Amino acid sequence: MLEKTKSFIRKRPFLSLFLLFILTLPISLHFLFWGLVAFKAPNYQGEIVSEKLTSKATVIRDGAGIPHIVAGDAKSAYFALGYTMAQDRIFQMELQRRIGKGELTEIFGDKLITTDQFLKSLLLKKTAEEYVNQKSHIYPEAWDQLDWFLDGVNHFLAEDNLPIEYTILGIKPKPFDRVDAISFLFYMGFSFAEGIKSDSLYSIMESELKGRSASELFPRYDFEKNATILETQPGIPKLAKTNDSPIQNQKWETQNKITRSDVGSLKKLLSAVDHLQLPIEPLEGSNSWLVGPSRSESGGAVLANDPHIALSNPGAWYEAYIEYPGYENYGYFLSIIPFPLIAHNRDKAWGLTMLEQDDVNLYLETIEGGKFKNGNVWKDLTYYRDPIRKKDGTEIPFEVGITNHGPLITEHIKGYKGRPVSLYWTHHHLENPLLDVLFQMGKSKSYTELDSASSMIGAPGLNFSYADKNGNIAYYAVGRFPILKSGNSRKILEGSTGENEVIGYVPAKNNPKIINPKNGIIVTANNQVTDKPLPGLGKPDGNWQPPDRFQRLVGILETKEKWSLEELASIQNDTVSSFAPEYLDLVLSSVKDAKTPNGKKVLGILKHWNFEHFPESQGAAVYDVFFYITLRELLIDEMGSANFELYGDMAEYWNAYRRFVRNPESPYWDDLRTEGILETREDILKRSIEETGKYLEAKLSASPSLWTWKNLYKIKHPHPLGVLPLIGGIFDIGPLPAAGGTEVVNNLKYKLMKEDWTAFAGPSKRRVIDYGRFEESVTQLPIGNSGNLASPFYGNLVDDYINGIHRKILYSKEQVGEGKFRLEFRPR
Repeated sequence: MLEKTKSFIRKRPFLSLFLLFILTLPISLHFLFWGLVAFKAPNYQGEIVSEKLTSKATVIRDGAGIPHIVAGDAKSAYFALGYTMAQDRIFQMELQRRIGKGELTEIFGDKLITTDQFLKSLLLKKTAEEYVNQKSHIYPEAWDQLDWFLDGVNHFLAEDNLPIEYTILGIKPKPFDRVDAISFLFYMGFSFAEGIKSDSLYSIMESELKGRSASELFPRYDFEKNATILETQPGIPKLAKTNDSPIQNQKWETQNKITRSDVGSLKKLLSAVDHLQLPIEPLEGSNSWLVGPSRSESGGAVLANDPHIALSNPGAWYEAYIEYPGYENYGYFLSIIPFPLIAHNRDKAWGLTMLEQDDVNLYLETIEGGKFKNGNVWKDLTYYRDPIRKKDGTEIPFEVGITNHGPLITEHIKGYKGRPVSLYWTHHHLENPLLDVLFQMGKSKSYTELDSASSMIGAPGLNFSYADKNGNIAYYAVGRFPILKSGNSRKILEGSTGENEVIGYVPAKNNPKIINPKNGIIVTANNQVTDKPLPGLGKPDGNWQPPDRFQRLVGILETKEKWSLEELASIQNDTVSSFAPEYLDLVLSSVKDAKTPNGKKVLGILKHWNFEHFPESQGAAVYDVFFYITLRELLIDEMGSANFELYGDMAEYWNAYRRFVRNPESPYWDDLRTEGILETREDILKRSIEETGKYLEAKLSASPSLWTWKNLYKIKHPHPLGVLPLIGGIFDIGPLPAAGGTEVVNNLKYKLMKEDWTAFAGPSKRRVIDYGRFEESVTQLPIGNSGNLASPFYGNLVDDYINGIHRKILYSKEQVGEGKFRLEFRPR
């Protein structure tokens, strides 16, 4: 046989060489790819010389990859910051500016045309250009510093040592400018999915439901007790009151009815928004708590904060320290902006969560001949035009009409034939000088100065948390509350009558705030800000996230008088479901036994679960599946599968579920699919126990011993190029097993209604700043600071994040020392 093979090769040398080539091709490509990656590695050591530098600057990267920038003046400091960020995040910056301006089609192809159309319809680029081109700015120095930062970014581009993503996509970046930065900053202020989807789905369900009230599906906080920021803090009386009838919704049951044709069109709108392809998602939620000196073991004020954003590779925040004469901050930056959104120094620290007030409304418009109806008057539409450039360089004309409410977001939805829908967003109607605000926040010296700076924000709504070296703690609600003539809205409004207009805003000075409370602790978790009326508005409404995280944090923090830095850091990793004890007590008292072996196993596991979500936990897997199955059995008959899936993309399903479980009289418990049978809550719970066993057997294993959280649930940090065949998986980090879950403090959220158990959003960083032990303060980044595949800091922190390990923040020069790499900048 061997001789025959040798003879075959001798007679057919070309064929044998071809076979050898085929066999060795994967190995050759492997070495070629990684050789190219290595060739494009960032140079973290050496010297950078530029005529735009006016003093020396030094960048020392510590062992975690965090740059510590010290410069002789602001111009050189921001140049160095721009260059440094570009080394680690230039491709992310490329995506950021293209998202803000609606220019993704040019690099990703025609499949992104609809995404670009939607992004352009948000008028992000238009409002950025208007802001950039103002004749005068509040703080001209802020704009100088942005320019110096962009000089550093563009100096890096001129070196042409771009990461592998540019080679794969075959693109060469243009220099970055002010509009690039501001467009993306405005994008991060728009959490469009929640408002657009919830208002649309409310209107659809109100029209389609028979014998049911849509308000039960969208209760927000109508029935919640002890869940508001101002009234429900640890260690003080629970003053919040519960209203057992959704008064705010009653008027909406009889007003603004939509037609069957409108319903069909709104489904097109919902589907279009749901299928947008966005490489970078906006803010999701967050936790934050403050501990005053009277409640901390160190005797100093403490700030703990973990903003929740869609998981990605690279992550949302770039962590860096910057110092020059008169200024120093250790901050968390959007990598296209020179000022940190979250930061601390030896004097003060601040963090943020999403306020979630309702600053987005949708209007059904009446339009004829280029005019829109507003009351008894017909007014001319205005237009914004900005073509979409394709990969081949050709352009597609783009135009969006604008009413007095805002842009028409349905004009470019394929198949949409209903009445045009416009988007009202506070950002379009108020001054919103976000760059000036971020600049001034970094320079502020006290909580009054920080409040004054942040009060200029029109949108988005944010909860600011503040602590300082003098022992002060403070909370501020930031962003404007619109006042509707017809009252708070939870659905699409009629735009033609003039009766649903925004007639003003709550003055910024009247926004809720708490300063140095007697109880010594302030907690926020995207929950309702207050149960009390605000001037001109009444009780504020919003897309409040479920109260579970807030109530869990309050419940923990009121158990002790004093808290240590280590204990407060460990709370950020907490995975207890705060609603589970109440829920399971009700379930187990209603369902005493099950019919099948798997059903019996489900009940047994739930009885002995400790309410935590850890990889080895059986209870976590069984509980979360049971939660989903019960919700499905409760609502699928009324909503249908498509609406049910969309419902899972908003916070309301969780708010509603809490109310449904507590209300056995709700007509929703009856299954419309079983004619002649009237199901009760107990019937649905019993059925769900059995269905949970079937689901776990089908999805995980016939052996209940393998029904563990790690076998069901993972977290993943996806890269925009992760979808590419063959090499895409190289860029993604994960999926990986981890502790965490939806609406626990360690809020790693998955898409429940889509039965996708891979977390798509979670803490984008974790941080605890203790002014009694300042140099022992700690933090976490999800995967690492660099998005460059060739960097030693690419994915270097993922294990710490998975395991909930905080690292010490290196702040002082003594702590940083010589670091791992040193890059010097000097004038030419």
